[in-house]
Amino acid sequence: MTTALVAVLGGLLPTLVYVLLLWWLDRYEKEPVWLLATAFFWGAVPAALLSLVLELLLDMPLSAWGGEGVASSVGAVISAPLVEESLKGIALIGLVLVFRREFDDVLDGIIYGALVGFGFAMTENYFYLVDEFYAGGWDSFGTLAFFRTILFGLNHAFFTAFAGAGFGLARTSSSKAVKILAPIVGLLIGIGFHALHNLGATLTSATILSLGISLIANAGGVLIIVAILVLSLRQEKRMIAEELRPEIGILLTVDEYHTAQSPVQRMKVRRRAVSSVGLARGRNVGQFYNLLTELAFRTHRYRNGRASAKDLRVIPLIRERIARLRAQMTA
Repeated sequence: MTTALVAVLGGLLPTLVYVLLLWWLDRYEKEPVWLLATAFFWGAVPAALLSLVLELLLDMPLSAWGGEGVASSVGAVISAPLVEESLKGIALIGLVLVFRREFDDVLDGIIYGALVGFGFAMTENYFYLVDEFYAGGWDSFGTLAFFRTILFGLNHAFFTAFAGAGFGLARTSSSKAVKILAPIVGLLIGIGFHALHNLGATLTSATILSLGISLIANAGGVLIIVAILVLSLRQEKRMIAEELRPEIGILLTVDEYHTAQSPVQRMKVRRRAVSSVGLARGRNVGQFYNLLTELAFRTHRYRNGRASAKDLRVIPLIRERIARLRAQMTA
């Protein structure tokens, strides 16, 4: 019982830190918490359990053909990356098809993909940590916990984030080729990084130096995802500036226009409203800037020919809500 509890905490606590950091990075248009939780759940339960079953089934013929050693090596480097990334990717397909209005761009794709990966990693870490404790005791448990939750704690998140970025790129592109190829390429990149990491980990039985393969692959992958995140945030800022500029003097002032482009300034304005007027006014200020962002996103989709029938119905309603909120804020 104690071991299971420690394993749960060992997998959950670092994951919680990573998830909160990722949620904080989504600066302009926060994704719905329930949808983020759904993505996490898919990775933690269906994707993790189905991967376990499929990998066991694939290991059987490999073991019969080449023995346990071959099955373990081939499974780690080929079967596991293919099966796990494909099953995690199913969640992204579902999000794009069912919740298209919440899946706007590359940044959203990275966030949803990473959440699926974090869920998967949490469940996988639990089973590995429990198994390691019974095999080698607390010392082995602690060593594995460090490697799996700290040193390589971002693994599954950035593997699946590549597929998410591909789906996000497809969502924003008007090219049919990009819409088809971007998710496939993103998935294949994630599988490639996953296979490279597992190759390095598998070869540690021969030489500890092979761990460098995993470290280089992981560092490179994380840096690429961080770079894409930064570029995506800059793109969102430019888009908000472009779409809200015509609204100056109509829905917002020049100062509010500049504030809308800065998450830091938004936070400061909201805090000043709370401290000087009260929580209700601060809530209105936060909602005001959230609606401005939503208006910018939907207008951008409209101008680029990607607006849905719902976007066309909702845009005037958003403008009305913004006008009402602004009237309340200045009353």
